[in-house]
Formats: sequence, C-alpha cells, structure tokens
Amino acid sequence: MKINVEILQAALVHDPKLITSLNEKELVPKMIIRRRMSRASKIVTYLADQCGFKTGAIVYGSAFGELPDSVTILESIKNKEPVSPSAFQNSVYNTAVSYHSIVQGNTDEIITLSSGSNTSYTVMQQSALLLMKKNLVFACCCETMNFNAINELNICQNELEYGLGFLLQRTNKETNISFSPEKQKGVPDSLQFMKSLYDALQKVDNPVLEIEL
Repeated sequence: MKINVEILQAALVHDPKLITSLNEKELVPKMIIRRRMSRASKIVTYLADQCGFKTGAIVYGSAFGELPDSVTILESIKNKEPVSPSAFQNSVYNTAVSYHSIVQGNTDEIITLSSGSNTSYTVMQQSALLLMKKNLVFACCCETMNFNAINELNICQNELEYGLGFLLQRTNKETNISFSPEKQKGVPDSLQFMKSLYDALQKVDNPVLEIEL
C-alpha cells in the first residue's frame, strides 16, 4: 500500500556539540518547566515551532533516546551518589514529545519509535499510516549525544546534536519528489533518510512524497 503525503513545512537544526539557538525562553516561558527539559525536548519544541505546529498528532523517533540523562544516572550509580530525580524522569524515550505536549497543552495521539538506523524512515511510514485517520501529523526525529566521555566513545559522529521535523498531510496530488537516500558524513545513521528528504525538498515547490507502508 502506498500513501501520498504533502510536506507543508520542514525544519532542520544541528551542531557539532551543542545547539545554542533553540529559543527556549520564548517557547517555554515557565522557567520551572524549561529547567527540567532534556536536550531532546528543547530540540523537538524548537522544530515544532519552526514548522508552525502546536497541537495534534505526533510521531517521534530516536535511535538512542535520552543519552545525556541516562549517562547522568549511570555516573551517579558508579560514584555511589543519589540519582537525580530530573535525570530519572527524563531518561525514557518519549520525554521530548511529552514536554512539548505539556508546554502546548496537546492531548492528541503521540507515537514514539526507535528502529536503529531505520528510525527516521520508520517514523515517516508510521506518520503516513496515522494520516489515514488524522488531518495533520508532525513527524520528527533527533539524537542528542553530547555527554561526558563522548570523546572516548565517539568514533564516527561529527554532529552530537541533530534534529529534523516535518509537518505532513495526506493528499491526492501526484508525487513530485524522487530521491535515493545517501549516507552523509556527520549525520547520525538514524536520521539519514530524513536528511536526504530534507535536501530533496529544497528543489521543489509544494513537495509530495509517496510512502510505501
């Protein structure tokens, strides 16, 4: 089964170490919430704003999840120190989209996926499937890998924070995007499909993508 999806908005943000322009103070005015947010939460909130999305269905993906907070927990255990309640709370995969929903008061359906190097493609497939019953879907993926000892472990990634988001709707229009995803240096493997799609969007107006379920 194939579904044609129109891409209404797209956003990309990344940095070799730490993204500094996420506009947190404006997007999350309540300081108590802002201070508790994980890095991925701030990235997703920024991407959603860039796409003009506030409330509605969301499909979110991450191959590695909330690595910085998970590492914080492991370091505390290793050093026999108390585990941070915020780190513990933020260590689950759906943290990022949950914070965004709290900020925007979103009560719609949210799906979180992790599928290794196929994560971003799987997110697009699930988004297309969800569009069979929803008018709009916000599809997004991000990886946050800036944590203590990353230099000892990191042998292949040039970008430690990376996120992509797309606002989608189902359409009967003919597809006008054709591309072959190619592995790009510095882009996390889990986001390669979305990055190739993002690049392809820059070449067409009113982009429509055919997604095979």
